[in-house]
Amino acid sequence: MSLGAKAQYDQAIGLRFGLPSGVTYKKFVSSQNAIEGILHLGNGIGLTGLYQIHNQAFGVSNLNWYYGFGGHFHISNSRFGRYGNGWRAGGSNAYVEGALDIGINGVLGLEYTLPSFPLVFALDVSPVIGLSTKDYTYFGTTSSLAIRFYF
Repeated sequence: MSLGAKAQYDQAIGLRFGLPSGVTYKKFVSSQNAIEGILHLGNGIGLTGLYQIHNQAFGVSNLNWYYGFGGHFHISNSRFGRYGNGWRAGGSNAYVEGALDIGINGVLGLEYTLPSFPLVFALDVSPVIGLSTKDYTYFGTTSSLAIRFYF
């Protein structure tokens, strides 16, 4: 059994729910490799770019697992306040507005392509490391569900 997966579609656009939520566009650049861009508009504006490698999952047709890496930046319009050694969004004592965050992302997920209708469902988790202009660094894990129309 081969671990390789052949792309079931060339490109897709849709919505992503979770962190970050937004509009997602994915394009296969080869039979197993794809790039994804996510425009997120909640609490400011941001962009995440990911490079992904796809492989067939569990020997199931149209089901692929993928992994990859990328980066993000986000311009926040939140109010920030100093809590301990870092800046955090929200709170009644928040007093500084806005921040620029940049960081690196990993991604690990599963994607199912419907065989008879042009929809793709993806569920993934992403470790994130970032830096902010508000003098703090952060590390966390996010998860999301994406639904895309492929063409």
